[in-house]
Amino acid sequence: MYNTIMARQIIKEPVSNREEKPEKPLGYILNALDRCDSCSAQAYVMVKGSTGELLFCGHHYDKIMNNPDAYTKMMAFMLEVVDERDKLIENRLVGSHN
Repeated sequence: MYNTIMARQIIKEPVSNREEKPEKPLGYILNALDRCDSCSAQAYVMVKGSTGELLFCGHHYDKIMNNPDAYTKMMAFMLEVVDERDKLIENRLVGSHN
């Protein structure tokens, strides 16, 4: 009975009337010190795999994912992908306010 009373106090209006709040971004994991394993440019993608991590700039990640043989190998390796290429769009938008 106690849980029911507490639930009624917390939820004061029906679920259908509540506004959904957008989730806040968690922040970025990669920074300017993280470098692409292929060319040493700033890394925007981290691929965590069965034997370690690989870092890629946007260009080299696209190049791998668009090559059928490389794509197959990457899919076999990857367990998790951290893709922060949206930083490039944010930076482009910041510069367009001139």
